[in-house]
Amino acid sequence: MENYLTKRNIIIAEKKSAQDRQDDIFRKMSADKKVELGSAFWRLAKDLVGNKISHGTNRSETTSG
Repeated sequence: MENYLTKRNIIIAEKKSAQDRQDDIFRKMSADKKVELGSAFWRLAKDLVGNKISHGTNRSETTSG
């Protein structure tokens, strides 16, 4: 929980949402760590869907032009 002071210096707990916590963690992460994490998620997604990720290599000739 985050705390903040009111005008009378009374500490009041402010609840943070899960999204706010994730945003804080991501904001503090180094660029290298963000790339590493993104790569790990990509590998996980590729493992989950198998060969369904084509990266555009299986396009027909008519779709490009």
